Amino acid sequence: MLIRRFFLGLLIFGGLLFPAISRAADLFDPGNFPGAWTLSTNADGTVSATESAIHRQGRVVYSRVLDLQAAPAELPIVNPGAAPAETVRQFIADYRPPAIPYTSERTALKTGREKFNCLEFAEDLVMRARENGIPAQVIGILFKGQWAGHAVAGFPTAEGPTLYFDSTPGAGQISHAAHEAQVQIGEPYTREGGGELAVVGQLPITEIIPVTKLVSLAGSLIADDGESADRSVWVITGVRRVPSNGIDYADTNNLQISDDQLARWNDAASKLLAAKKERQNEELFSVNSAAAKAAAKALAENEELAAQNDPYGQLRMGERYSTGDGVPKNSALGRAYLKQAADQGSPTAIAELKKISGGVLENSN
Repeated sequence: MLIRRFFLGLLIFGGLLFPAISRAADLFDPGNFPGAWTLSTNADGTVSATESAIHRQGRVVYSRVLDLQAAPAELPIVNPGAAPAETVRQFIADYRPPAIPYTSERTALKTGREKFNCLEFAEDLVMRARENGIPAQVIGILFKGQWAGHAVAGFPTAEGPTLYFDSTPGAGQISHAAHEAQVQIGEPYTREGGGELAVVGQLPITEIIPVTKLVSLAGSLIADDGESADRSVWVITGVRRVPSNGIDYADTNNLQISDDQLARWNDAASKLLAAKKERQNEELFSVNSAAAKAAAKALAENEELAAQNDPYGQLRMGERYSTGDGVPKNSALGRAYLKQAADQGSPTAIAELKKISGGVLENSN
């Protein structure tokens, strides 16, 4: 059900062209500034767009930061001829999603199946609505503290409020209907018939973004009271070069790591090695402890058998005392245990005694 926030960031600026703005080069759009950008809102309401790419000019390594400010733009009316709420709900009642199981991008890559997540379900719903003459658009929802969002279909109504519908099923499941959803800034996401989102569904919604239109980051072009909200585009008011920390270029061909960055890397490596050594010591201690417990248990079992006049127990205790295996070495005591076992017919004890006595077995009588 989740779509990455960068996807919304890419789509949010792709859409309509506005003849009222003549300085196209001063607008922030994919045509003038392709690539990946991270957008952040400043305290004064302006927006900073930081480029992911790293540039180099001589010895200077930097990434670009654009200062953006909202400016009025003459936008066409969004979804003119909005349908009555009753018409929208009747369409939803008759609508049937495609019989394709929910398949995330990760699952699609693993299995080779067609990717079909919340975005595809919302796009199909919007497409079918438009085929029936009902204006609709894909809506992106972002949640507090999350870099992931959700996609639903939004239907502006003739009465004013926007209605939201979601046909996304659970992972691997096929959807059979679309459900009305409650999408409101500051409130958790819910929908009729259940199907709330795991984890993020408990978090308040922070942004409602029509991803099929060029819109302001501030919110939707359709206000809940039915009146048009402020329409704006983002004008570039400044371009800055922010140095890339930790990397210095000695010249155009040689890369030199700064002392600062090298110290940070060495510190990180030391911490990793120390943690690895600690894990190894813990594993070794655990192995040694287990071995010691097993040895003590075996000795106790041998002693108990020997005390019960068992030939095997006598043999093992004889061997132990003869070699000092788990007990202090005592040749006389070892010979005595071996003799007890030999007297009961233990072939191994007999062989051990012959070896000790130079091939002559002492008479037990």
